[in-house]
Amino acid sequence: MKNFFLFCLKVFVVLAILAVAGYYSFNFFMSGFVREKPEVLVPDLQGKTLVECLDMLSQSKLALVKEGAEFNQDVPEGTVIRQVPPAGMNVKEGKIVKITVSQGGEIVYVPDLKGQTVRSATISLRALGLILGELTKKYSIKYAEGIVLSQDPIAGSTIEKDSSINVLVSNGVPQDGTILMPDWFGKSAEEAKNWAKGENYAVEVISGNTSLVNPGEVFKQKPAFDEQITKETKIVFYVADEKSSFKLDEKKFEYVVPGGKESKRIRLVLSDENGDRDIFNGIRVPKSKIVVPVKFNGKAKVKVFINNVSIEERDL
Repeated sequence: MKNFFLFCLKVFVVLAILAVAGYYSFNFFMSGFVREKPEVLVPDLQGKTLVECLDMLSQSKLALVKEGAEFNQDVPEGTVIRQVPPAGMNVKEGKIVKITVSQGGEIVYVPDLKGQTVRSATISLRALGLILGELTKKYSIKYAEGIVLSQDPIAGSTIEKDSSINVLVSNGVPQDGTILMPDWFGKSAEEAKNWAKGENYAVEVISGNTSLVNPGEVFKQKPAFDEQITKETKIVFYVADEKSSFKLDEKKFEYVVPGGKESKRIRLVLSDENGDRDIFNGIRVPKSKIVVPVKFNGKAKVKVFINNVSIEERDL
């Protein structure tokens, strides 16, 4: 019995020694494993490109994750706006650094302001995050005082949000005796010629083929309408010949707003032989239908913009 007791005691001692040795060996191994990852300093990635970030982080044995992208006109497109953890922090090797990248300034399409009042133009620009810039005035016998005659940049061009749009505005009919050229586009060439002769202007009529007006009508003039003229001014009318034909096709353009949770700004732009012009510009709820009567000249298409982003083009 005594021998058995001594045997059990020896076994217990051996097991205890092995357990203690295993415990300290495990702690030593784990502490050594942890110590394999020393601390490093997080570099400053702000303003750097993704390629530059990868190069800098690889040198510091850190990982990179692109967390998102935002519009920011103060930070060049494709470069880092912010990072987590911040620059200068001590972290273990292998730590993931999350970055947010700039998409540059938000791009919007310039609306067509021609024919709008200054107040209406200002509202249209504010709705798109644009600003009414320099306002200059010019006499006009065609447009009432306060109506936008032209703009810079032109309608349909793309610019960054918060940019300014300069406009030329009608100052109304001149009161100082200044004579302006009337608009004869689409009017009878005979009537235009009789006016010029009645006012004692030198006049020339040039015949040409066009699809802009019907035969016998003016499709171009020099000087242009609302330009100042004097008794010494020579006036030239370009008149549609007998082979010319002007016929507007008419259709109904239908568009269903895509689904989703939020309302969207829908802009429809008609493009035909007469140029580009808005036929619809407004905010509509998802899945609503827009029906617009469209008159167009020759080959035409409708450009669809959602929240100022070009989505598609449809032939008419």
